[in-house]
Amino acid sequence: MRHSDVLVVGAGMAGLMAAVTAAKSGASVSVLSEGAGVISIGSGAVDFLGYVNGKKITDNPFNHLSELGKEHPYNIIGAENIKNAFASLIEISKANGYEIKMNEEGLNQTAVSIAGTTKPTYICSESNNASRILKAKKILFAGVEYLKDAQPALAVKQAKQYKVFADAEINSALLKSPFGKTHRTLNSLDLARYVDKEEGFNWLKSELKKAAAGYDAVIIPPICGTVNYTKHFKELQNFGFILVEAVSVPPGVGGYRLRNVLINEAKKLNVKFIENCNVQRAVIENGRCKSVIALHNNIAGALETEYTADKFIIATGGVIGGGIASTPDKVYETIFNIAIDSPVSVEERSDKNVFGSHLFTKFGVKVNSKLQALDSKGSPLYDNVFFAGNTLADYDFPTEKSGYGVACSTGYTAALSAVESK
Repeated sequence: MRHSDVLVVGAGMAGLMAAVTAAKSGASVSVLSEGAGVISIGSGAVDFLGYVNGKKITDNPFNHLSELGKEHPYNIIGAENIKNAFASLIEISKANGYEIKMNEEGLNQTAVSIAGTTKPTYICSESNNASRILKAKKILFAGVEYLKDAQPALAVKQAKQYKVFADAEINSALLKSPFGKTHRTLNSLDLARYVDKEEGFNWLKSELKKAAAGYDAVIIPPICGTVNYTKHFKELQNFGFILVEAVSVPPGVGGYRLRNVLINEAKKLNVKFIENCNVQRAVIENGRCKSVIALHNNIAGALETEYTADKFIIATGGVIGGGIASTPDKVYETIFNIAIDSPVSVEERSDKNVFGSHLFTKFGVKVNSKLQALDSKGSPLYDNVFFAGNTLADYDFPTEKSGYGVACSTGYTAALSAVESK
């Protein structure tokens, strides 16, 4: 029950993509996860590469891979693996009722946040693709009463600062809440779950028809549903205006939808999930990983459980996710205790500009093209262990806008390396 061909540690984008890809090859796969992963609270938009050296990319991002360092994960795995990973993610999503797309010309698309800011992204649902409204002349930002995460009047002020909206008339409105004033703070996921129901969808249709009269485009929070999103969004496209869902602060409904897609696909492939599981350390024998030791439910005094496998994929995240630990004395990967190069001074690990490029975002495990960890001489540490996602070194996902792109493509590549290795 505890042995697998491939054991994946982590259930974010990288871990789930690795699990599905390995299972498709016929391998028995188990996933150990402490939580739901960052994907469950994210926007669901898959950023590939939005900026290089602070400059926004306006043509095909693949044209700019050479401008990244040789040790950047994209250049380590190569363009072909990136393209195949993206194609696989789109196929998986479509097969599970959630359509996400990339631009036909290979360009970045534009997403609008719930705060009225814009950002480049590569793959997203049609509802998140705000490129469709950049030529609209009259745009409405619509929030919902008591939904504090969405303040449409403030979003309008922010949006008016962008050149792409310079020629548009932009206004704000509040849809009447279906719940009235609630005893706790309302969030977008609450509303999306309500809209999954027939009465909830009827509420949304009624409110949109009243608020959107005379507008070319309407931007709303991501509330078109969770499981019934595709059906609902397609019906709303017939209302005579272009509808866009803004990407929101956590809990991000788009990320919830995307995670459900990957979980559903994994379960079809008989992937086994072991949750509330904190992996403490690895057991190494003769230069190979034999097993990992885990505690369940984070209960003090709980018994340790050993999980064995032929191959291991580690997708536990970076400093923020807990896969990389940073102390005043050292920086290290937490399961295999792999030392990470870093300045001795803690102050040097971050930039004084809060919006700058922080060194700690690049902390991670150095790997080869198979995504095996390397020692100081450049040789693989363990031939049956592969790393993916934000556990990897040498990329700055916040400033590059490359987070889910790296996670998706390295999770996919790590799984291929695992199932193809001896």
